[in-house]
Amino acid sequence: MKLLIPLSALFFIGCSSAVKNPTKAEIEPDRVVSRIDELSSRPDWLKESEPFRIEKGSVVSTGMTTIPASDRVEAAYRIAQNNAKAAIAGAIEQKLEFILQNAEEGTSINATQARYIGAEASNLVTSSIRPGKNYWEKVATTQDSGERLTQYKVFSTVTMPEDEFKRAIFEAIKKAQGKGGLSKDFAKKVDAHWDKFVENNQPAQESK
Repeated sequence: MKLLIPLSALFFIGCSSAVKNPTKAEIEPDRVVSRIDELSSRPDWLKESEPFRIEKGSVVSTGMTTIPASDRVEAAYRIAQNNAKAAIAGAIEQKLEFILQNAEEGTSINATQARYIGAEASNLVTSSIRPGKNYWEKVATTQDSGERLTQYKVFSTVTMPEDEFKRAIFEAIKKAQGKGGLSKDFAKKVDAHWDKFVENNQPAQESK
Protein backbone atom coordinates (compact mmCIF):
# COMPACT_ATOMS: atom_id res chain seq x y z
CA MET A 1 0.00 0.00 0.00
CA LYS A 2 1.43 3.32 -1.03
CA LEU A 3 1.35 6.28 1.35
CA LEU A 4 0.29 9.45 -0.41
CA ILE A 5 1.44 12.76 1.07
CA PRO A 6 -0.39 15.89 -0.08
CA LEU A 7 1.72 18.48 -1.85
CA SER A 8 0.62 21.08 0.69
CA ALA A 9 2.14 18.97 3.49
CA LEU A 10 5.44 18.73 1.64
CA PHE A 11 5.44 22.50 1.22
CA PHE A 12 5.06 23.06 4.96
CA ILE A 13 7.72 20.48 5.77
CA GLY A 14 10.15 22.22 3.43
CA CYS A 15 9.43 25.62 4.92
CA SER A 16 9.80 24.43 8.50
CA SER A 17 13.17 22.80 7.78
CA ALA A 18 14.65 25.85 6.01
CA VAL A 19 17.04 28.04 8.01
CA LYS A 20 15.74 31.56 8.25
CA ASN A 21 18.30 34.32 8.69
CA PRO A 22 17.16 37.25 10.81
CA THR A 23 16.24 40.52 9.16
CA LYS A 24 18.02 43.76 9.99
CA ALA A 25 15.13 44.74 12.20
CA GLU A 26 15.43 41.48 14.11
CA ILE A 27 19.19 41.72 14.69
CA GLU A 28 20.04 42.90 18.18
CA PRO A 29 22.44 45.90 18.05
CA ASP A 30 26.01 45.62 19.29
CA ARG A 31 26.38 46.15 23.02
CA VAL A 32 29.55 47.02 24.94
CA VAL A 33 29.87 44.57 27.82
CA SER A 34 33.00 46.01 29.44
CA ARG A 35 35.92 48.37 28.78
CA ILE A 36 39.57 48.68 29.77
CA ASP A 37 40.10 50.07 33.29
CA GLU A 38 36.32 49.90 33.82
CA LEU A 39 35.81 53.07 31.77
CA SER A 40 32.24 54.22 31.18
CA SER A 41 32.96 55.43 27.64
CA ARG A 42 35.71 55.55 25.03
CA PRO A 43 38.70 57.79 25.85
CA ASP A 44 38.93 61.20 24.15
CA TRP A 45 42.09 60.27 22.25
CA LEU A 46 40.28 57.51 20.35
CA LYS A 47 38.97 59.19 17.20
CA GLU A 48 37.82 56.38 14.95
CA SER A 49 36.76 58.90 12.28
CA GLU A 50 40.34 60.26 12.17
CA PRO A 51 42.63 57.21 12.10
CA PHE A 52 45.54 59.38 10.92
CA ARG A 53 46.07 62.90 12.20
CA ILE A 54 48.78 65.46 12.93
CA GLU A 55 48.30 67.49 16.08
CA LYS A 56 50.52 69.50 18.42
CA GLY A 57 53.65 68.61 16.45
CA SER A 58 53.03 64.87 16.49
CA VAL A 59 51.75 62.33 14.01
CA VAL A 60 49.17 59.94 15.47
CA SER A 61 48.03 56.82 13.61
CA THR A 62 45.36 54.48 14.99
CA GLY A 63 44.99 50.79 14.18
CA MET A 64 42.18 48.45 15.11
CA THR A 65 41.57 44.70 15.21
CA THR A 66 38.97 42.32 16.61
CA ILE A 67 39.61 39.02 18.39
CA PRO A 68 37.44 36.37 20.08
CA ALA A 69 36.71 37.01 23.75
CA SER A 70 38.73 33.89 24.61
CA ASP A 71 41.98 35.35 23.17
CA ARG A 72 44.58 37.45 24.98
CA VAL A 73 44.24 41.20 24.53
CA GLU A 74 48.01 41.75 24.83
CA ALA A 75 48.62 39.90 21.57
CA ALA A 76 45.94 41.97 19.84
CA TYR A 77 47.72 45.20 20.81
CA ARG A 78 50.66 44.21 18.60
CA ILE A 79 48.33 43.51 15.69
CA ALA A 80 46.57 46.85 16.13
CA GLN A 81 49.93 48.67 16.31
CA ASN A 82 51.07 47.00 13.08
CA ASN A 83 47.81 48.07 11.44
CA ALA A 84 48.46 51.62 12.63
CA LYS A 85 51.94 51.57 11.09
CA ALA A 86 50.56 50.21 7.81
CA ALA A 87 47.94 52.97 7.74
CA ILE A 88 50.66 55.62 7.59
CA ALA A 89 51.65 54.78 4.01
CA GLY A 90 48.03 54.85 2.86
CA ALA A 91 47.43 58.19 4.56
CA ILE A 92 50.46 59.71 2.83
CA GLU A 93 49.16 58.55 -0.57
CA GLN A 94 45.71 60.03 0.05
CA LYS A 95 46.97 63.34 1.35
CA LEU A 96 49.53 63.82 -1.44
CA GLU A 97 46.78 63.34 -4.01
CA PHE A 98 44.49 65.68 -2.08
CA ILE A 99 46.88 68.62 -1.76
CA LEU A 100 47.99 68.38 -5.38
CA GLN A 101 44.40 68.36 -6.58
CA ASN A 102 44.04 71.67 -4.75
CA ALA A 103 47.34 73.20 -5.90
CA GLU A 104 47.23 76.32 -8.08
CA GLU A 105 49.03 74.66 -10.97
CA GLY A 106 48.41 71.40 -12.72
CA THR A 107 51.08 69.29 -11.09
CA SER A 108 49.91 65.72 -11.29
CA ILE A 109 50.85 62.55 -9.48
CA ASN A 110 49.65 59.14 -10.51
CA ALA A 111 48.62 56.33 -8.18
CA THR A 112 51.89 54.43 -8.65
CA GLN A 113 54.00 57.47 -7.71
CA ALA A 114 51.85 58.25 -4.68
CA ARG A 115 52.05 54.62 -3.57
CA TYR A 116 55.86 54.61 -3.96
CA ILE A 117 56.28 57.82 -1.95
CA GLY A 118 53.92 56.54 0.75
CA ALA A 119 55.73 53.22 1.07
CA GLU A 120 59.20 54.79 0.98
CA ALA A 121 58.34 57.45 3.55
CA SER A 122 56.74 54.81 5.77
CA ASN A 123 59.97 52.80 5.68
CA LEU A 124 62.05 55.87 6.48
CA VAL A 125 60.05 56.73 9.61
CA THR A 126 60.11 53.20 11.04
CA SER A 127 62.85 54.04 13.54
CA SER A 128 60.97 57.15 14.70
CA ILE A 129 57.67 55.41 15.42
CA ARG A 130 56.81 54.92 19.07
CA PRO A 131 53.97 52.92 20.64
CA GLY A 132 51.15 55.16 21.82
CA LYS A 133 47.99 54.33 23.74
CA ASN A 134 45.90 51.17 23.96
CA TYR A 135 42.22 50.59 24.50
CA TRP A 136 39.86 47.63 24.33
CA GLU A 137 36.16 47.06 24.70
CA LYS A 138 34.35 43.73 24.90
CA VAL A 139 31.38 43.80 22.55
CA ALA A 140 28.40 41.47 22.17
CA THR A 141 27.57 41.42 18.46
CA THR A 142 25.20 39.52 16.18
CA GLN A 143 26.52 37.54 13.21
CA ASP A 144 24.72 37.35 9.86
CA SER A 145 23.51 33.89 10.86
CA GLY A 146 21.82 35.37 13.92
CA GLU A 147 24.34 33.86 16.33
CA ARG A 148 25.26 36.10 19.26
CA LEU A 149 29.04 36.43 19.68
CA THR A 150 31.24 38.26 22.19
CA GLN A 151 34.57 39.64 21.00
CA TYR A 152 37.22 42.22 21.85
CA LYS A 153 37.54 45.35 19.75
CA VAL A 154 41.11 46.55 20.25
CA PHE A 155 42.64 49.93 19.35
CA SER A 156 46.29 51.05 19.50
CA THR A 157 48.07 54.20 18.39
CA VAL A 158 51.61 54.85 17.23
CA THR A 159 53.20 58.30 17.23
CA MET A 160 56.19 60.15 15.83
CA PRO A 161 57.41 63.80 15.69
CA GLU A 162 55.89 65.77 12.82
CA ASP A 163 59.28 67.19 11.72
CA GLU A 164 60.76 63.70 11.28
CA PHE A 165 57.65 62.61 9.40
CA LYS A 166 57.89 65.62 7.07
CA ARG A 167 61.60 65.03 6.47
CA ALA A 168 60.92 61.39 5.52
CA ILE A 169 58.28 62.46 2.99
CA PHE A 170 60.65 64.87 1.26
CA GLU A 171 63.41 62.28 1.16
CA ALA A 172 60.93 59.87 -0.45
CA ILE A 173 59.94 62.55 -2.97
CA LYS A 174 63.61 63.04 -3.92
CA LYS A 175 63.96 59.33 -4.58
CA ALA A 176 60.78 59.37 -6.66
CA GLN A 177 62.09 62.32 -8.69
CA GLY A 178 65.25 60.36 -9.39
CA LYS A 179 63.10 57.69 -10.98
CA GLY A 180 61.55 60.26 -13.30
CA GLY A 181 57.97 61.31 -13.87
CA LEU A 182 57.84 64.00 -11.18
CA SER A 183 58.52 67.69 -11.81
CA LYS A 184 61.44 69.38 -10.06
CA ASP A 185 59.09 71.70 -8.19
CA PHE A 186 56.99 68.83 -6.85
CA ALA A 187 58.54 69.04 -3.37
CA LYS A 188 58.01 72.81 -3.32
CA LYS A 189 54.33 72.37 -3.99
CA VAL A 190 54.00 69.83 -1.20
CA ASP A 191 55.84 72.18 1.17
CA ALA A 192 53.66 75.12 0.15
CA HIS A 193 50.52 73.12 0.83
CA TRP A 194 51.71 71.35 3.99
CA ASP A 195 48.86 72.91 5.95
CA LYS A 196 46.43 70.95 3.77
CA PHE A 197 48.46 67.80 4.48
CA VAL A 198 48.11 68.41 8.20
CA GLU A 199 44.34 68.91 7.98
CA ASN A 200 42.30 65.88 9.02
CA ASN A 201 40.16 65.78 5.91
CA GLN A 202 40.52 62.22 4.73
CA PRO A 203 37.85 59.54 5.15
CA ALA A 204 38.42 56.97 7.85
CA GLN A 205 39.71 53.52 6.95
CA GLU A 206 39.19 50.64 9.31
CA SER A 207 41.99 48.11 9.56
CA LYS A 208 41.60 44.55 10.58
